[in-house]
Amino acid sequence: MKADSEGNYKELKAFALKQGIALFGVAKFDPEEARSLLSDREGNDLPFAISMGVRLSRTVLEGIVDRPTLLYQWHYRQANYLLDRTAFLLSLQIQDKGARAMPIPASQIVDWKCQRAHLSHKHVARLAGHGWIGRNNLLVNPRFGAQVRYVTVLTDLPLKVDEPVEGDCGDCRACVEVCPAEALGSMPEEYDFHRCFENLKTFAREHRIGHYICGVCVRACPGKG
Repeated sequence: MKADSEGNYKELKAFALKQGIALFGVAKFDPEEARSLLSDREGNDLPFAISMGVRLSRTVLEGIVDRPTLLYQWHYRQANYLLDRTAFLLSLQIQDKGARAMPIPASQIVDWKCQRAHLSHKHVARLAGHGWIGRNNLLVNPRFGAQVRYVTVLTDLPLKVDEPVEGDCGDCRACVEVCPAEALGSMPEEYDFHRCFENLKTFAREHRIGHYICGVCVRACPGKG
């Protein structure tokens, strides 16, 4: 196994960017901070978390007004597919180096009542320096706003670690003003999960979306990119 943490980082990042990834970072994996539901046999004992983000299409998002569109539903699925495939291929590269790697699905719910995945990709992304948790309860990147989807790979391959960035939404309340469920407030802690989720269920059932997605607050948070 290579012990060159800087070299490993650069090699994996270059590979990820070639696949279409826009953001690449590494954090020390903290299961509690990452809201992990994994067991040690599933990678919960691995020390590093690679966070990768793919930028969503602004043009697709511009078609969203007060509900998700069928085009956004398709785009959302393709973004997840790209993330999952990149995480899978990256894990194979890590394994070839003699290290362990666990790719975590970009969008797979394991606790349906609370809508929780194996871990929180946005909290891993925050630790890896991609942004902060905004009023929309999403990860807000300084350049791309909330218009990014993320995936995580856990590993014991030695890697350079990034630091969280300092930032907040300032005076911006764009997401609060457009939320169709009125589920957002002045602080991220005021996010009302139940109001949001009930609205997502309505979209999925009544508008042929078939997924618990919205996109309204994502469109409202474009960042500076």
